[in-house]
Amino acid sequence: MFSGRMMTKNVTSDGGGAQMKRAGVSGQLVPFFKAVCVYFLLGAGAPSATTAALKCAPVICLFGCVLYKAAYSAGARGRYARFVCLGLALSALGDAALVWPRLLAVGIVMFGAAHVAYIAAFGLRPRRAGLGALAALAAALYVRTLRPAALAPFAILVHVYAALLAAMAWRGAARPGPQRAGAVLFAISDALLGYSLFGGSLPYKNVLVMSTYYLGQLLIALSALKPAEAQQHEQ
Repeated sequence: MFSGRMMTKNVTSDGGGAQMKRAGVSGQLVPFFKAVCVYFLLGAGAPSATTAALKCAPVICLFGCVLYKAAYSAGARGRYARFVCLGLALSALGDAALVWPRLLAVGIVMFGAAHVAYIAAFGLRPRRAGLGALAALAAALYVRTLRPAALAPFAILVHVYAALLAAMAWRGAARPGPQRAGAVLFAISDALLGYSLFGGSLPYKNVLVMSTYYLGQLLIALSALKPAEAQQHEQ
């Protein structure tokens, strides 16, 4: 509950609050913030359908907001919103899968596909090759911190996933907008989760992983909810 309140405070101050005001979507996001608070209060339990539903609910709320936007947007803005919708839907499936340890590989695949959708939304312009090289280097160094014995059954999946995650963070950060911080926060969340699974213990794992994850997804969703004129101004 505390984490949900802190997230609400952080997002609604400074840049995050300004983005929501410009987008005119503050009211639409109320279910998201309520779902985040409920998850941190009740949702981190044993694997079950209820736990999966509570975990997925915030992202599903964002999906609904962006889907509505996509339905009434044409051209580049509509395309962007549709790919963000796809990324959110795949993320929700990944969230559900990761509730059960035996579905870890499925969760990795779902989130990998979500990153492909986000990369398609963000596009390849501007290039920012230096930023891409930095993201690739960070991913390579990160993988080296993981324990080979723990990583072995998922080695190929994790290496491919790390590459997709770095590419998503690069493309999101390469252009102005709330998705810049969102993509980076998403990458941080996944890095923390991956380390907890394949590297070592992580104090306050659930709070750290899920707070950065939900905030990252929120900021990516906000980039799709902005009015077209705001997007053109940033470009």
